[in-house]
Amino acid sequence: MKIASLAMLFASLTVAGCAATTPPDVLPAYNPADPAMGIRDTHYHPVVDYVRREPVDPQDWRRQNEQLSPANPGADS
Repeated sequence: MKIASLAMLFASLTVAGCAATTPPDVLPAYNPADPAMGIRDTHYHPVVDYVRREPVDPQDWRRQNEQLSPANPGADS
């Protein structure tokens, strides 16, 4: 059974390879070497949102933690 199906596949590929016509061009109108096509505009699109940061002096880490904490220091938590 497997040999018969493989033989059929091989025969069909052999017959298809001997076809007289070639397949049509997929993009026949586009030729990068053609000067009439012109030059496409290119735009720069950054992939990563980059923000330049400068080094700063050390600060009090306790104050920074209190500023960033979700609970206020005087609230009951």
